[in-house]
Amino acid sequence: MSIYDDFKAVADELLAVSDDTFGQLGAVRRTVTTGGGPSDPTGGSTTTTDYPARLALFPVSQEDIDGTFIKAGDWRVLVSTEGLAIDPTTTDLLVTTEGVLTIIDPGKFAPAGEVTHYKMVARK
Repeated sequence: MSIYDDFKAVADELLAVSDDTFGQLGAVRRTVTTGGGPSDPTGGSTTTTDYPARLALFPVSQEDIDGTFIKAGDWRVLVSTEGLAIDPTTTDLLVTTEGVLTIIDPGKFAPAGEVTHYKMVARK
């Protein structure tokens, strides 16, 4: 077992849904548009898919607010990679108990190239 496996185990333990202190079930919502273009006046068709995820929400601490990248009311969100079928991006949304949040920074935590979890910044 490597140190990265240890990091992943700690993140997964914090995000365990059975522990109501931190973990919750949510989703990463991705909307994809297919078709469309200059010759297609319909604009194509969009498909929205929710990918189940285990996550934990924490309000951003006052000292981290810089007014530009991190603003008052933002959230730090830990997301487990376990069972997550996609790599979240800034075009995705998070479905949480606080509502639907926009991903500002996906915060991929990948020591030595192996993603152990995501430490995101998200906003309403």
